[in-house]
Amino acid sequence: MHKNVIHIALLILTLFFVSCSKAKVDSETINLNNRFYWAECDKNSTIEDINKLRFHKFTEKGFGNLQKITPPDQEYIWLMSVFTIPEPLKNKSLGLLITYLTFADKVWVNDTYVGEYGKFPPNAKSALWSPHFYPIPQPILNQVGKNILLIKVHCKGRNGISEKVFIGESDKIKEIHTLRLFLQSSIYLFAGGGMFFTALLFLLIFIWRRRAMEYLSFSMLCLASLMLATPFFSSNLPLSYPNNLPHTIFIKLTLCEGLYLIAFCFSSLVIEFVKKHETKQLRIIRLAILTVCSVITLAAPAYEHLMMICPYMLALSIAQIFFGFAFVVHEIKTPEEKKSFKTIIFISIPILISILLDFFVKSYLQKVDFPYVTLFGWEIALISFMVILSIRYNQALIQNEYHNIKLRKEVYERTSELSRKNTELERQINRAETDLEMASLVQKKFFPYPPKTIKGWDIAVSYSPLDKVSGDMYDYYVEGNTLNGFSLFDVSGHGIAASLVTMLAKNIIFQSFERNMRKNETVSRTLYEINDEIIEAKGGIENYLTGLMFRFKPFDEDDVCKVEMANAGHPNPFFFSAEDGICNEIKSGDSTTHHGAIGLDFITVSFPQISFKMAENDILLFYTDGLTESRNKENEMFGKERVKKILRENCAKTAQSIMEDIIDAFNEFTKDVKRDDDITVVVMKRENSNNYVEELQEL
Repeated sequence: MHKNVIHIALLILTLFFVSCSKAKVDSETINLNNRFYWAECDKNSTIEDINKLRFHKFTEKGFGNLQKITPPDQEYIWLMSVFTIPEPLKNKSLGLLITYLTFADKVWVNDTYVGEYGKFPPNAKSALWSPHFYPIPQPILNQVGKNILLIKVHCKGRNGISEKVFIGESDKIKEIHTLRLFLQSSIYLFAGGGMFFTALLFLLIFIWRRRAMEYLSFSMLCLASLMLATPFFSSNLPLSYPNNLPHTIFIKLTLCEGLYLIAFCFSSLVIEFVKKHETKQLRIIRLAILTVCSVITLAAPAYEHLMMICPYMLALSIAQIFFGFAFVVHEIKTPEEKKSFKTIIFISIPILISILLDFFVKSYLQKVDFPYVTLFGWEIALISFMVILSIRYNQALIQNEYHNIKLRKEVYERTSELSRKNTELERQINRAETDLEMASLVQKKFFPYPPKTIKGWDIAVSYSPLDKVSGDMYDYYVEGNTLNGFSLFDVSGHGIAASLVTMLAKNIIFQSFERNMRKNETVSRTLYEINDEIIEAKGGIENYLTGLMFRFKPFDEDDVCKVEMANAGHPNPFFFSAEDGICNEIKSGDSTTHHGAIGLDFITVSFPQISFKMAENDILLFYTDGLTESRNKENEMFGKERVKKILRENCAKTAQSIMEDIIDAFNEFTKDVKRDDDITVVVMKRENSNNYVEELQEL
C-alpha cells in the first residue's frame, strides 16, 4: 500500500514539473519583467493623468506582493513599461501575457484600451489565478520607436504580480496562455471533479453501512476539499462565481470555510480511522474551534481584514488537527490501532512536503504564478485514504458474504435445529436482501444515463441484470455535446462479487480512456493499460472481464465519423451500412488470433485495433453474450442471425425502436425459460450532425 502511494506521488509530481518545463517563453519575445515603473493614483485616475504622476522604478520586491513597494493603504497604482519592437516581431499582431496579477487590472497600449481582467469597484471581482492575455492589434503599435504599456491595477489585501510579463507574436502568446491557464487554473478542475464524485460514492457507502463513520467523515472531507479548491478553477466555470456575488464573500464561503471544514473533518477521520470513540468534551472543543473560525471570518467587513485574521484562523485550524492526533496517540493500545495510526502518518507525508515546497516557492522565491503543489499533495492523501477505505469496504463485504454462505450451510446440515434457528435465519435473510438492494442502488449510480442530445448520434441502451446486481457495465465518454467514446464490459460470474469488480473497474477504465485520449494513444493501448491496472487492483479476485472499447473521431466535411475499436475477448459487434444495406460482424485482427480477456494474470493477451467509418444512418450494435447465447424451450440459441435480421428490417427506425424490437423478439423467443445471464444491448445510429447544429442555432 505504501509503495503504491509513493508511486502515485512521484507520477503526479513528474507530470507536473514536465508540464511546467514546457511553459518556456520563445526567444522572439519582449520580456518586461525588468522594465516596469509604478506610480500612486486614485480610483478616478485615467491615462490623461499619466504625465502628472511620479513614476518609480519597479523593484524585485514588488513581484509576488505589490504591498512591499507601495504605501500600506494604497488601493490603486499605475504600472508603466516602455518597449520597442524587435525586427522579428515587426508588422505582426502581438499579444501581451501577464501570468499572474491580482486583484484587477486594465491595460492600454499607446493610449489604446486593449482589455481588462477582474472588475474594479463598486462591483469588484478578482481575476483570481488565471493568466491574463491581451491581444495588441498591429495598427496601434509603433513599428519604429517606443511603445508605452500602461496597466492600472486595483490593489486589495495581499496582491501580487508575476515577473513573467512578456509580449510576442499573438498566436505564440495564445499557446503559452492556454498552457498557463491549464497549469494555474484548469488543472484544479479535474481534482475538484474527482473530489465531488468520491464524496458522493462514500456518502452512499455510509448510507449502507452507517456504523462506519469514517466513510461519512471522508465524504465530508472531500466536499470541504472541493470548497477549498473552487477559487482555483472558478474562472473556468462562470456560474460558480456569479457576477453579483462579492469577491470577499466568495473567498469566505469557499477558501476559508473549506479550510476550516477540512481541519474539522480530517481530525474526525483520524479518530474514526483507528476505530476510536471521541469524548464529548473533545467534540465540544473541536466544534467550538470550527464555530469561532467561521463566525470571525464571516464577520470580517472587508478583504483586507480577512487577510489580517488569516494567520490566526490558520493557527486555530492547525490546533483542530492537533487535538485529533493527540487524542488518538493517547488512546491507541492494540497493534492494529498502532498500524492504522502509522498509515495516517505516512499518508500525511506528501501533504507536509507539498506545504513546505509551496512556502519555499511562494514566499522565498516569490513565484506567485507557480501552481499550488499543496493541492496535489492533498489530492494524493485523499486518493490514499480512498484506496484504504475501499479495501476495508471490500473486505467487509467479502466477510459478510462468507458468513451468509456459512450460515446457509449450517442450516442445511442441522435440519434438526430448524425450529429453534428459524427466527434468526429469517432475520439474517432479510438483512442480506436489504444489503443486496443497497448494492444494486450503489451499482446503478455508476452507470450514466444516456445524454439527451449528442451531436450526430442517436443512442439507446437496454440494461437488464439477471439479479439485483450485475456484472455488465457500460460508459459514455462525452465532452459537451460531443461523443468521444463508448465502452461495454462483461465481468465473469454473477452477483455481488461480479458487481464489485464492475465498481472497481469502471473508474480505472474511465480514467485510462480519458488519459489516453488526451495523449492520442490508441484504444488498443488503452486496453493493455486497463488490463495491467485491473490485475494489480483486484489482487486475488478471480473474476475477469471481456469488453469492447470505441473511440469516435470528429466528423469530417462529408459528415463521416471515423471509429476506432479494440476487442478484449468480447462478442463481435454488428455494423449495418445504410449505403449498401449489408449487416456484418466487425472483427478486429485475424479471427484465429487469441485476443484474451482483461484481468487474467500470467496470460498473454492481444487487443488488435480496427478502424472503420460511419456515415449518416449507419448503425452500430453491440451486446453482452447473454443476448445471443440464451436458449428457448427447444434448447435453441437466440443467435446472431436473428439480431442481424431485425437490424436489417428495422434500419429506418430510431435507435430506441430498434432496441425495443430486439428485446421484444428476445422475450418472445425465451418466454417460459429462466434466464441465466445479464443482458445489455447498445444501439448507436448515426444522425446528420449538421442538423443538430442548426437546431441549436434556432433555439
